[in-house]
Amino acid sequence: MAPRPRKGKIAEPTGFSSLSKTEQIRYLLTLWDRISKRPGEIPVPESHLDLAKERLAAYRRDPHRARPAHDVLDRLANPDR
Repeated sequence: MAPRPRKGKIAEPTGFSSLSKTEQIRYLLTLWDRISKRPGEIPVPESHLDLAKERLAAYRRDPHRARPAHDVLDRLANPDR
């Protein structure tokens, strides 16, 4: 019999803890691949939508402050620059 989830928690799948860490990661990646096939079904928190709206409004007010994504990613990868 599978363990019953506690309120607010999801029960661990049967046998998950007996998998190696590599197998657990593969399991999670496979699970994510299944979930992400239908992105329209993934709920987006209201706070994320609010932040996106705020940032879009800021861009529209001053588009010259925007930076290309590759510049931002480079800065994140090399914070000393």
